[in-house]
Amino acid sequence: MKSIWRKKWIIVVAILLGVVSSSWVLSMHYFHPEVEVAEVVAPVEEEKGEFSFIQYKLNKLQIRGKYDNWEKLFSKMEDVAFNGVGKVSVVHIGGSHVQGGALTDRMRANLIEMLYGAKGERGFVFPFEIAGVNCPYSIKASWTGNWVGARTSVNSDQMLWGVSGLSATTKDSTATINIKALDYDKKPFKFNRVRIYNQRSDNMEIVLDPDIHVTRFKEYPNQGYLEYEFTPAKTDLMFSIQRTDSAESFFTFQGVYLGNDDSGLTYNAIGVNGASAMSYMRGEMFQPQLNTIAPDLAIFGIGINDANVPNGTFNAQLYYDRFEKMIKAFRTANPDVCFIFIVNNDTYYQKKVPNKNVFEIQRVLYRLAENYDGAVYDMFEIMGGLGSIREWQRAQLAMEDKVHLSRKGYELQADLMTEAIKEAFGNYLSSKNIQ
Repeated sequence: MKSIWRKKWIIVVAILLGVVSSSWVLSMHYFHPEVEVAEVVAPVEEEKGEFSFIQYKLNKLQIRGKYDNWEKLFSKMEDVAFNGVGKVSVVHIGGSHVQGGALTDRMRANLIEMLYGAKGERGFVFPFEIAGVNCPYSIKASWTGNWVGARTSVNSDQMLWGVSGLSATTKDSTATINIKALDYDKKPFKFNRVRIYNQRSDNMEIVLDPDIHVTRFKEYPNQGYLEYEFTPAKTDLMFSIQRTDSAESFFTFQGVYLGNDDSGLTYNAIGVNGASAMSYMRGEMFQPQLNTIAPDLAIFGIGINDANVPNGTFNAQLYYDRFEKMIKAFRTANPDVCFIFIVNNDTYYQKKVPNKNVFEIQRVLYRLAENYDGAVYDMFEIMGGLGSIREWQRAQLAMEDKVHLSRKGYELQADLMTEAIKEAFGNYLSSKNIQ
């Protein structure tokens, strides 16, 4: 018991004193929160490892509305970190900022480290390359057969979408898929339970690698997945799709969930290039498949593509209404889910002019946070406000398109976001101890 309380006080004291002790922060050669930053945007320079244009004082989760669900989330995190029991499920959903993986891979590693190495399941995985799009370094896949990809963010692509917002379809009589997921240290995640999300014709069947000893199998057609449990645990998932007769057939792959029995934090990253607030809601199977993940925390990175219109033409109410549908879907999956709304990073419209639609995005997200007891992470203000993407470019933190960050930039964003979450978690622990 003494060691548990010692751990709690370590994290509380670290936050209260601004002492950065976790290994993920020690690896940040550019972040020292004890240094005060001038609020005036200055020329790009690194002083004592800090970028002067970033507003570190604003790097907080702004929790709005009722605190009840946040207490439940932080209590689960406390059990995982200090008692080694329970699971915490996070879903980070968005567009290309999420699909690319640099942001979410770093976030996953950071949050696991924050909870004293409580590494849970790998969770939801889609091998993007099978659909012909870019894939995070942490997902390795190979396949046979001819596959055609589709994205829910492309209006002309029509099918029965699932939670991934992506799909790959084959009409071959036989095909195979092999998937491996790596952690931040490039070590493979182990799993002894897997869900394969799919849609298929009646004459197509899934056959697991014969080396896998299946101990339980069940199909859930209304939710669009099959679930297997097996022994021993594996680091690679390989399965084949086989036609059972000579009639025409199809198999649409919508992703997998790699699970195990370990307690800890699971960070599910769901991203589709070009996704907007309406994109995921096109999926008839989005809700039933999201229910299987049952997130405790939803992190929304949605707004960049919605705001990508000429200044002054953005429809804020339409954005609110579409976003609200997604929020309600997450509340259906877990009534106690907490929300973090990430305000768009600064961007330029068509590389020419600062995109001022971000101010409308900002207002909508604060309103949603108030109405649904969520938290705002105001990336726009934290990074420096309107036009600051140029400073990030000069510091090699952003790409030439003035929309996306570089890998270094996404990793910095992840570190900053983790510090904000860590502070909120520490405040919860501190208030408990004071009581």
